[in-house]
Amino acid sequence: MKRFFAIWILAALLCTACGAPNTSSSASTDASPVSSAAAQASAASGAVPEALNDPTDASKETTETFSVTSDDGEISPDGSVYTITAAGDYTVTGALSDGQIVVNAGGEDEVKLILDNASISCSTGAPILVLNAGKATVKAEKDSYNTVADLRAGSADSLSGSEENYDAAIWAACDLNLSGSGTLIVTTGFDNGVKSKDDLKIKNLTLKVTACGNALKGNDSVEIQSGELILISTASDGVKTENSDVSSKGNHRGTVTISGGQVDVYAACDAISAAYNVEISEEETCVVNLYTASYASEAAEAASSQEMYLIVPVSLYSDDYRYYAYLYNDDETDGVWAECTYDTMVYSGRRASYYGLVFRVPDGYQNILFQIVDGGAAPDGSNYAASTGGETVNTSMNGYLIGSVSGTVISGDWVQLSSGSGSNKTTFSSKGIKAANEVVINGGTVTIFAMDDGVHANGGDALEDGTTGGGNITVSGGTVTITSADDGMHADNALTVNGGTIRVAESHEGLEANVLTQNGGTVFVYANDDGLNAAAGSATPMVIINGGYAEIVTSSGDTDAIDSNGSFLMTGGTVLVLGGSSQGGMSGSVDVDGSVTVTGGTIVALGGVCRIPSGNSVNTYVSSGTSFAAGDYRLVDASGNVIFSFTLQSGYSSCWIASDAFVLNGSYAVEKDGSVLLSWTQSSSTEGSYQGNYGGFGGHGRR
Repeated sequence: MKRFFAIWILAALLCTACGAPNTSSSASTDASPVSSAAAQASAASGAVPEALNDPTDASKETTETFSVTSDDGEISPDGSVYTITAAGDYTVTGALSDGQIVVNAGGEDEVKLILDNASISCSTGAPILVLNAGKATVKAEKDSYNTVADLRAGSADSLSGSEENYDAAIWAACDLNLSGSGTLIVTTGFDNGVKSKDDLKIKNLTLKVTACGNALKGNDSVEIQSGELILISTASDGVKTENSDVSSKGNHRGTVTISGGQVDVYAACDAISAAYNVEISEEETCVVNLYTASYASEAAEAASSQEMYLIVPVSLYSDDYRYYAYLYNDDETDGVWAECTYDTMVYSGRRASYYGLVFRVPDGYQNILFQIVDGGAAPDGSNYAASTGGETVNTSMNGYLIGSVSGTVISGDWVQLSSGSGSNKTTFSSKGIKAANEVVINGGTVTIFAMDDGVHANGGDALEDGTTGGGNITVSGGTVTITSADDGMHADNALTVNGGTIRVAESHEGLEANVLTQNGGTVFVYANDDGLNAAAGSATPMVIINGGYAEIVTSSGDTDAIDSNGSFLMTGGTVLVLGGSSQGGMSGSVDVDGSVTVTGGTIVALGGVCRIPSGNSVNTYVSSGTSFAAGDYRLVDASGNVIFSFTLQSGYSSCWIASDAFVLNGSYAVEKDGSVLLSWTQSSSTEGSYQGNYGGFGGHGRR
């Protein structure tokens, strides 16, 4: 059985509004407000960045006579196969139809192929094949337009019995560099676009790769230094490394590095998948845009069909049967069968009550019926165990709920599924960035639209160097914006924010790790479940805020803005928490199994009061009965000095506020739109109206 997720059923089952409240705020301790613009606007705040212009232009493709020339190299032509056997620079021009350039030079030789308006295609092998060399370079000459097309039929998997299937349009057994200030278009329906069995490096190039396999694959490493890259994988990962051992020179293999240029990746699965690390450098000119699964605009299936669910009550579901939808029109043409396959569990209340079986409705079909068929049998329209009658596809809904099965008759109705407090992630890995050890982001502008985790670091998996993956994510600079169907960022071990800006515009859980630490920078999170989540792991779970600004918002319902299976510690910085529940206990603003300790900084927590600071904490004010409606708010002292200010566009109930600015016997107020909403004198370490810490229900983070 696959992993369980929660999806709320609306319409026929429930009437639940999980609206994403819009707020903005500013923190001020020295009259220098920190803006928190688009933190909580749900998926809409994940604005689509400006994409690179598609460089494909068939009118530029050459039809000139093909030639390979060199002043210092050796070329052996054999029909349409040109074999290079020595080091040197080789200029390639003209159109080579169903031919190859093969490099089979010495083990120390450096070979450079200079493409100057070249068009190379092959239906029997890799169009550019580097069998042996010390290093190979494919350079697109300035202002030139070049194409490489792998026209092999079938797929590389069909040749898996051979010793080597040369599974890329540009394939190299050695280090491979792609460079130049021209344009290179690579296409293949066979497997990978560009592959090196060692290191793959790209600089300056305008490159578009469309592949069913990996767009770029370097077994040892992939390094993108500059250029404009559009990378499309219609059935696999965009950029991938494979090895995770250590070279004879002491270099760890398996890292994907992006240090400059703009990289747009559209991948059916993971956009970037590294066998070791993913590193994005501190260069501010570095732009990385990642789209996975249905977010990948090049995914034809997603573009030409609508995803729907057949929802089967647990009491009626059986593994002995298969479930199908039949799509048809009113004319005499044949319809199509779509199998409804398990995707998720559907929750009604706190328990899973339904199986969610996903299928796709292709464009152009108006009618539908559902059938249950014995396992192992293909549907033929008459061999069903039970069936609905035919009816019109309800395009305004995305689910059909089976209400009962009586004899051979299925009865049901259309319903609408919403992500609500559950994850809508794919059943396969479709992460934005995935690393087996560590993800390090030091700069640049990174935008991720993922149908899985936005950024993910695995921990504990065995690496080829004999160690295990660290499972760490570190952000020290740049801007990272994430729209995800599951976690915004997930680190199996430690997630550390030292600087930069993280915006999680939409997520199931915003930032999740065993130990989550913010030392600086700015963090905005909107989540349908937990905003910050410290899950169980090798260390004691902790959420730690030492500095910077954090604004955490969750939808209404059984959600926690900050959730820890251990404790919460704040030593500095400014935090605005907008929790989803007003009842406290099991959900709300800050919910922990251990303790809440605030020794410095300022935190304003709106929503259900689950836990409040205790022990060696700064002074705290609590109000478990105050309503906070939409408006502009200021937290001020008796002299009118602004400690913190924020704006709400939705309402919240209850609050607790802790600040190192609160002194005993000092007077403070919360003003709304210029009028005093709350005022108090801090006569003790904990002031205000509350019923003590609510107990017993800490966060239960998913691994």
